[in-house]
Amino acid sequence: MNDLSKVREGMAVFNAAGKKLGKVKEVKMGDPDAVTPEGQYESGSDFRTIIADIFRHDKKMDEERAQRLMRVGYLEVDGTGIGNHFYEEADTVDRVDDDGVHLNIIHK
Repeated sequence: MNDLSKVREGMAVFNAAGKKLGKVKEVKMGDPDAVTPEGQYESGSDFRTIIADIFRHDKKMDEERAQRLMRVGYLEVDGTGIGNHFYEEADTVDRVDDDGVHLNIIHK
């Protein structure tokens, strides 16, 4: 699908097998032509702050992936269970319906 326009904060997130993974904490539309995230956030934000925020929640993520997430768009998912917080790229969204966001991958 790659279109995050129907995704809203608080929607349930399901993997490809239908297992509930958590809820959408934040949705960020991407800009496929962007080389950097400059101009995609509020004026008080700078690149280091944005990357630091993403790394704060996902310490295993490298800077290249964080930059890709900002270019393609992403879902920040507040997962079920302690410490289960993660990001998914827009292209992992299969569909959005009344039940929530359905990913095209088996995650966790």
